[in-house]
Amino acid sequence: MGSWPEVAIGELGRVVTGATPRAGDGDSWGDEVDFLTPGDQRAGLRTAEAARRLSAAGARRLASRLVPAGSTCVTCIGATTGKTSLTARPAVTNQQINSVVPDPAVVRPAFLYYLLSAHAPRVAQVASGSAAPIINKRQFERLRVPVPPMSEQDRVAAILSALDDKVAANERTTRLALGLAEALFEQALSQQALSGRGWTCRLADIADLRYGKPLPAARRREGKVPVYGSAGVTGHHDEALVRGPGIIVGRKGTAGAVHWSPGDFFPIDTVFYIAPKAGFTGPLEVLFLAVRRARLTALRSDSAVPGLSRAGALTARIQLPGPAPAAELQRQARPLFELREALATESAHVASVRDTLIPHLVLGRPVGHWRYLSQECSL
Repeated sequence: MGSWPEVAIGELGRVVTGATPRAGDGDSWGDEVDFLTPGDQRAGLRTAEAARRLSAAGARRLASRLVPAGSTCVTCIGATTGKTSLTARPAVTNQQINSVVPDPAVVRPAFLYYLLSAHAPRVAQVASGSAAPIINKRQFERLRVPVPPMSEQDRVAAILSALDDKVAANERTTRLALGLAEALFEQALSQQALSGRGWTCRLADIADLRYGKPLPAARRREGKVPVYGSAGVTGHHDEALVRGPGIIVGRKGTAGAVHWSPGDFFPIDTVFYIAPKAGFTGPLEVLFLAVRRARLTALRSDSAVPGLSRAGALTARIQLPGPAPAAELQRQARPLFELREALATESAHVASVRDTLIPHLVLGRPVGHWRYLSQECSL
C-alpha cells in the first residue's frame, strides 16, 4: 500500500449523483432502464436488483444521471452509507447514491468496485460526522485512495471476481429452483381447478402481517442469524426476532417482494413477516408460493419511495390447493427449497472469504500467502 500512489476518487472517473423522477411525472416509470436505490443493493452480492425501472420518457428526463454498465454505485446518505454495488447494465440511481464511471486510463471497472468496497467503512465514518449520515458529492470526490498499477488491478480483480462469479452463479441457480417450485404450484392449482375444488381467500383470512424491528448495522453483533430487509438478506446478527421457517414481505423500498427464510431470522422495520392464523394448517412453503403468486408489488404506492400498506396487503386474494394437493406439492418442492438453502450456505461462505480478502488484496496489506497469490496468480 505504501508504494501505491493515492488518488482522489474524483480523479478515477466521472462522479454522478442520482436523482428521482418528479412526483408529477407519472409516465417516468416503466420497463426500460434500471432505477437503483440503496434498498436494491443486496448484502453479499456484487450487482443490485432494481425493484423499479424507468420508462423511455423517464430515462430521457434523467439522461444526465444515466451511468453505464461497469459503474460503481456507493450509497452516501442514510443508515447504509458506504454500501457498494456494480452496475450490470445502464442505470439511473436515486439521490442517495453517488456513482463513479471509471476512467479506463486510470482504473479497471472491476477493481474500482472492490477498491470502493474496501473503503466503505471510511465513507461511513466520514458521513457519521453529520446529524444525519451523509457525505456529499464534493466530499466523496476528495477522498483519496491508493491505486496500484493496472497489472496489479487485473490480478486482484481476477481473484475477487472469481469468487463473486460463484456467488452470482449460485444466485441464478437459486432463482431457477424457485421458478421450478412456482411451476409445480401452478400445476397443482390447474389440476384442482379441473376438479372444481379451488380455494381462494384473502390473506387476512389465513394470516397476519407483523412489523419487523429496527436493527441498524451499528447495533448488529457478529452471528449467523440472517437479517432481512425489503430486498432480502442485508447482513447477519447473533439473535433472532422470529423463529423460522418464515415468510418476509417488503414494506418499504422493494415493497411487495416476498422472501423465504429456512431458519430463524431478524426482520427489520422495512418489512413485514407473515404469522399464519391458528386455523391455517397448510405447509408454510405452499403459503410462501401462494403469497408470491399474489403479486403484492401491484399493491404498493406509486411514489419516490414505494411502500406497501399492511391493510392493502391483507386484502390480497390468495389461491391455495386443498390439503392433499398441498401436501403433495410440499413433498415435490422440498428438494428445491433444500437446494436453495444449500446454495445460500455455500454463497455465504464464499462471500465471507471474499470479504476477508478484499481489504488485504485491494489495500495491499500482506496476509500470509494471499499477498503472494495476488502477485503471482492469474485466474
